[in-house]
Amino acid sequence: MLDNLKNKSFFIIDYDKKYLKQIVELFINTVHNINKKDYTKEQLNAWANPKYDLRIWEKRFEKSKPYLCMFEDEVVGFCEYYDGYIDCFYIHFKYQGCEIGKLLLTHVLEIAKNDKIDKIKVDASITAKPFFEKFGFIQVKENLVKRENVELKNFSMEFFYYSKL
Repeated sequence: MLDNLKNKSFFIIDYDKKYLKQIVELFINTVHNINKKDYTKEQLNAWANPKYDLRIWEKRFEKSKPYLCMFEDEVVGFCEYYDGYIDCFYIHFKYQGCEIGKLLLTHVLEIAKNDKIDKIKVDASITAKPFFEKFGFIQVKENLVKRENVELKNFSMEFFYYSKL
């Protein structure tokens, strides 16, 4: 954890297009820095290709409207959440351990609770699986997914609200 951030405020905002490039770079840099302990370089490049097309990401985020966790004017985490499904849940590699993941997940769980959604799903990487387990998600399936003809392992996980309230 970055000691000088202990008393700083992180806050959640709705998607703002002005942060598009920051979000995409956070995703790519985090995958390549954090997930390298569990995946090969070939898998990392297939998952988060450093040669990205910003227009593709822009179209995606215009539809999914991710939640952004901010520190001042910097995106330090983001997640997409829709229809009871958490997608693209990433925390900046330099801000790991600052409880940003907890803040984002709590935000999503509150939205789900308010929308009376009792089951939340996520497909978690090998690296992210322990984080979601810590918050009560259970593994329901192990998956092999293909990205650019490269197989990557992840886990379908679920959180049941009725058992946690």
